[in-house]
Amino acid sequence: MRRWLLRVAGLITGLVIISLFLAWQLLRGSLPILDGTVSLSGIAQAVSIQRDGAGIPVIRAANRRDLAFATGYVHGQDRFFQMDLSRRSAAGELAALVGVVALDRDKRVRIHRFRVRAGQVLTDMDPGQRDILEAYADGVNAALDAMSTRPFEYIVLREKPAPWQAEDCLLVLYAMFLDLNDAGADRDIEMSLVADAVPAAVFAWLYPTGSRWDAPLTGEASAEVPVPGPELYDLRDFRSVQFARQEYLPEHLPGSNNWAVSGQITRDGRAIVANDMHLGLRVPNIFYRARFLVHAADSVDISGVTLPGTPAMVVGSNGRIAWGFTNSYGDWSDAIVVR
Repeated sequence: MRRWLLRVAGLITGLVIISLFLAWQLLRGSLPILDGTVSLSGIAQAVSIQRDGAGIPVIRAANRRDLAFATGYVHGQDRFFQMDLSRRSAAGELAALVGVVALDRDKRVRIHRFRVRAGQVLTDMDPGQRDILEAYADGVNAALDAMSTRPFEYIVLREKPAPWQAEDCLLVLYAMFLDLNDAGADRDIEMSLVADAVPAAVFAWLYPTGSRWDAPLTGEASAEVPVPGPELYDLRDFRSVQFARQEYLPEHLPGSNNWAVSGQITRDGRAIVANDMHLGLRVPNIFYRARFLVHAADSVDISGVTLPGTPAMVVGSNGRIAWGFTNSYGDWSDAIVVR
């Protein structure tokens, strides 16, 4: 009996070891290639991709197109699932990947027809810029083809990753629009409810069109809206009133800012540009650090953060100029009441 139990235990242990080994092989198959030489079509000259001590890729290329290809390659290696979620989020195609749990969201997003718009923008784009996006897409797909197995997220979902297309880069930008702006016109709905409940002067104070802190490119800054007096609206009348929170109105915290400090007032005489992009915390992070070096007639050496799904350096510095990016929060949506 004891010998039989030992055999069963040994068999189970062996199966567990084999299963763990196979799982390890599956996961390892989608890891990025960090060493060696890879022969790929789609680039004009040799490209070098090195990782520094922090794992940040340093990409050296002879021209902008090869740089875009290599950027797509490292993005595809490291962040493809994130990129796939971004393009599907904007196109309203998440349910095709994760199931009915995303169906309602897809329906809300599809009214914007971002997939069609992305195709139109790509068609009307300058041929040189379109070529950059196509090179980037080729790099992403080359990274997918180099994997011996699909990324593990697709194994869990029992799906296959769809190839990257140039228009998907534009969908990623639309996904950022949805993330950064009021795509559902929630603010218009909120303002409409408030406008119906308070006098016009109170509404103008609660929702001013500008302030003395503005720095308009043309014209003067707006004057401060006076605080309404108690004859118009007395908050003391509402001390005993219980207000029900409307769950469909999300809570937005203000943030995201840029500022600069002149070199005339810094200790070492160098100017400082600070960019604080307030975005939700995600795993992996929204952005992707990199360094670009292009050895051409006009040499380029820039470091900063890229947006996976696009070939651009969103925020960075070339050693002489630094730039940041902050969302404008324009009035891009309108709510229409149909009676």
